[in-house]
Amino acid sequence: MFRSIWATLVGLLIEDGQLAIGALIALAITWAIAYTGGDQGRDISGWLLLVLVLALVVANLYRAGLTVRARVSSARR
Repeated sequence: MFRSIWATLVGLLIEDGQLAIGALIALAITWAIAYTGGDQGRDISGWLLLVLVLALVVANLYRAGLTVRARVSSARR
């Protein structure tokens, strides 16, 4: 079970570098807002991080779906 989880994490972070870079950028954005935004910035930063990471995951899944669709349609020819 742990090997499967590890392989999935390696696949997400190493093989798909865009997702990892996007997550780091999202973390940097929310840190900056929390640091400079005062109490209100700290209150909203957690929700903002959640929204940004979910958007990254959805965009990555969409891109992966397009890639798979292109492979399947080219394999049928």
